[in-house]
Amino acid sequence: MNYVVTHHFLKKGITMDMMQPHIKYLMSLFERGKLVMTGPFTDKDGGGMFVLEVDSEEEMNEIVNNDPAILEGLAGSEVRPYRKCFTASELSVLLS
Repeated sequence: MNYVVTHHFLKKGITMDMMQPHIKYLMSLFERGKLVMTGPFTDKDGGGMFVLEVDSEEEMNEIVNNDPAILEGLAGSEVRPYRKCFTASELSVLLS
């Protein structure tokens, strides 16, 4: 099961130092094979998104609820189920 998680900042003036526990958490998810991709939004509102690949909705909830950015009140989140259809290499085959 895949989910897209978007984060929006709840406070102004959030720095990279403040986000270090969140970034380390994302790295641990990647090392466990749960994080497909992640990145920050580049508009003035900030925040970011990541895609999870998990075994269940319960596992997704556990991951999201234990994110340091959520626990520390820096960000709120929205989660939506996501179905991966194509990777870039698979899509390029269709264009040949």
